[in-house]
Amino acid sequence: MSDVAENQSKMPRLVKLGIGLFLLILILFLCWPVKVVKATERGIKYTFGKPDSSVLLPGIHARIPFAQSVKTWSIVPSKLAIDIPINDSGAISKDNQIIGARLVVYWQYDEDRIYDIATGYSEKAIHDLLASDANSSIKTVIGSYTIFDLADNQSIIGDRVTQLIRTHLATRPIKITQINISNFDWSKEFDAQINATMKAAQQVREAEQRANIAEQESRRQVIESQAKAQAEIAAAEGRLKTAELEAQARITRAAGERDAKIAEGEGIQRYNSLVAQNLNVEIRLRELEIELEKAKRWDGRQVPTYVPLTPSGAIVTLPSAQQ
Repeated sequence: MSDVAENQSKMPRLVKLGIGLFLLILILFLCWPVKVVKATERGIKYTFGKPDSSVLLPGIHARIPFAQSVKTWSIVPSKLAIDIPINDSGAISKDNQIIGARLVVYWQYDEDRIYDIATGYSEKAIHDLLASDANSSIKTVIGSYTIFDLADNQSIIGDRVTQLIRTHLATRPIKITQINISNFDWSKEFDAQINATMKAAQQVREAEQRANIAEQESRRQVIESQAKAQAEIAAAEGRLKTAELEAQARITRAAGERDAKIAEGEGIQRYNSLVAQNLNVEIRLRELEIELEKAKRWDGRQVPTYVPLTPSGAIVTLPSAQQ
């Protein structure tokens, strides 16, 4: 019995100790005299609920327990998705079609105007401003395009919407870093109409493509025919040139043969002339030899060789004088 009584007496002490530790931790938490502002934050110190005008930069900042508090705002860009429905609240294109879209707006607090945020804006108010301006801006921009131009000009539309929102929010303590527009949408009826139009356009493009192929094939045949004709002309010209060269060669060869014959004839004629001259020389030498022989045998008397002996005048040849 004494052990049970002793244990029962210890229980209240443990409960009291636990309550005491809890109260101590609570008091330390509530009365903690410093506040840490992170590198991605900016802060404002409140004294009895009134904000100070100076902005707290990253670091450790002292505060008076129960009298002062510190509130921080992240300056890291936040994302806000905004949907434009396909109904009477949707955007109207230039050709009077209802357009739906999804915008994703990336924004952040202006760190130089944290005091203005602390005194005039809540996070919900910022979101409402962004949604309202984004809605009106995209409707304004889409109204200048037909439904068929949206996809091709999506980046341009995004840039124009971004510029409009920045203009509208120029006096607000926030910055727009980026806006993405995606998922352009429209009614099912118009979607069916687009599909039909796209199919017809595809058929037209296919017909144009077939026509282009036929045209290119025709051009190819013309080019091949021209190339073939040019090749035949070149071959004919080559044959003509060859024939001309062969004819010229034959003419040259004939001229050479003619000149050779003429030279050969001239040579024979010259040879014959030389032979005749040589023969005349031999004959003359022979005559001179005869004359010499006569001179050796002459006795000094002159006897005519031919003496007329008959009254009619007939000439009688006398024999030569002999020694």
